[in-house]
Amino acid sequence: MSRDFISAFNEKLDKYKIDAYYISISNENLYEFVRYEDNYVIDLTNFSGDTGSLLITKDKWYLYVDGRFTIQAKNEVKNKKIKIVEVSKSSEKINDLLKRIGDNKILSLNPKLIQSSFLKEIIEKAKINKIKIKFDEKFLNGVKENVNLISDSKLFHLDKKYVSENSKTKIAKLIKEIKKVKNVKSDVYYVTSNLEEISYLTNLKNKPSDVNKSVLFDSFFLANSKKSVLYVKDNLDSYATKYIKKSNIIIKNYDEFYHDIIKIKKIKKIKNKSQHFFDDRINNYYIYNILKDKNETNIIKSPLNLRMSLKGDIEIKNLRKCNILDGVAMAKILYKIKSDYKANKLKYYTEYKIKQLVDETRKSVGLKNYLCESFETIVAYKSNSAICHYIPSKTKSKKIIGEGLLLIDSGGNYLSGTTDITRTISLYKNRIPEIVKKHYNLVLESLIKLSILKFPYGLTGYEIDIVAREKMYNEFLDFNHGTGHGIGYVSNVHEGPNRIGPFINKNFNENILEEHQLTSNEPGLYFENKYGIRLENDILTIPIKANIYGLFLGFETMTLCPFDRDLIDKKYLSKDSIIFLNKYHNLVYKKLHKYLTYDEREWLKKETREV
Repeated sequence: MSRDFISAFNEKLDKYKIDAYYISISNENLYEFVRYEDNYVIDLTNFSGDTGSLLITKDKWYLYVDGRFTIQAKNEVKNKKIKIVEVSKSSEKINDLLKRIGDNKILSLNPKLIQSSFLKEIIEKAKINKIKIKFDEKFLNGVKENVNLISDSKLFHLDKKYVSENSKTKIAKLIKEIKKVKNVKSDVYYVTSNLEEISYLTNLKNKPSDVNKSVLFDSFFLANSKKSVLYVKDNLDSYATKYIKKSNIIIKNYDEFYHDIIKIKKIKKIKNKSQHFFDDRINNYYIYNILKDKNETNIIKSPLNLRMSLKGDIEIKNLRKCNILDGVAMAKILYKIKSDYKANKLKYYTEYKIKQLVDETRKSVGLKNYLCESFETIVAYKSNSAICHYIPSKTKSKKIIGEGLLLIDSGGNYLSGTTDITRTISLYKNRIPEIVKKHYNLVLESLIKLSILKFPYGLTGYEIDIVAREKMYNEFLDFNHGTGHGIGYVSNVHEGPNRIGPFINKNFNENILEEHQLTSNEPGLYFENKYGIRLENDILTIPIKANIYGLFLGFETMTLCPFDRDLIDKKYLSKDSIIFLNKYHNLVYKKLHKYLTYDEREWLKKETREV
């Protein structure tokens, strides 16, 4: 961004009579993966990460990111007027931005693009500094050209062979639970703008297209046991239309939602009833400001957050199937890369070309079961692998020349589930540096220690995280992200409440780990301007044994893909880790080999031989 652009914004601050403007990478549904058309931060800063926010003041601009994106922000943000601020907690961010604004000033923002609970905290703390909050939805007009994208999507219904419960049952259970929690006898509605919740309740998925490449779809929902309302931009296919009608769900246009909830507020005033409940952690502040009652008694912690994470028997059965598909795709990808490197053909490759290879291979293996990537594929070579969420593009992509490590973090959304896998592989022709091997095996040992853990029911991800980091701590090393996140089912690859990490977070780590939750297991090590190593498997929480001490849980590894034998060195691994690794590799070969060509099969046999 040019200095003239920043000067123009200073004039805009004067025009709007404000001292600062705050914008996050978000949309009205607060969905994690925001399309470019809704992302203003990338235009204003050149930062392309999917998580971050920007504070615009006359003196300086402040880009807030967490530890996953610090290196990326440093590389992408060139304007010295923009200061990068690393924060891991929302409370720290709020304190910092209010301090930078200064006392007795005016802060403006768009309430439709900010989480309600977060903005409530800003408003409360701003009173101490005598900072006035001014709502404005038009300040950023003109930053982007007017893009009127016509949806080319069709929503379809996920067949009963893929899901344990139909919409009617899910909605009825939700309403019953809300009535019980809130002690309400009259009929109630549950209001949500959370895309994961809406897709879960309706069993509807988006057929990915050029406009919307996700399985989720822009929507709002009023859930009611008698008659629900779904607000969408997209059309439904004929089967989905019939299913929704049978589920007692009315379809309305997405843009009618705010108009309808304003009507709800007027009716509430007349009848003096609070029948519409919502969770202020997953809805934007604009919705909260309309629906809140005097004592906020209609705010509820969403019962769906936990329920969505508990996979039923049908979902688990399908997840095992889609992980075989995903494993076959990954085996083909790794074989291709390794064999081409050995034949000196990778010099014609870039990170972007490998990204295309990963996406195309997963699609060709998945066939009709495959829907789309579960997130944009990460392919990072050499120093780029130290950037946690580095994504290559056609114009910005390192050539695969010389020697180093290649990190591939990818996943798929299938009709039968969602996957997330990371492998770091050696592209060294000569001797692999011993320190690289040591670091790789530290990460592998961390992943395995968590994989084989057995623990009593009642522990949280915060309490077991040390198991994955212990050996790293002994080497005075660490990684600046969580060890694991919940994974949705034909949904967002990042879902709660299950999470494994060192940070206490009321939205995640206060929740105990439950049976049949799917969680990623992804420790890593990153060395700026050198290399990064991350390994990731998806693990399912399962019951192991019940005795006088209670129920003990453990993990079943769902992901099926070999670890790089060139990098494995048993002198760095414990005896238990070697036992696990040999059993795991034996399973990988058993499950995948019959779907591979002769050459691929021979390669896999070598990769999965005993350590």
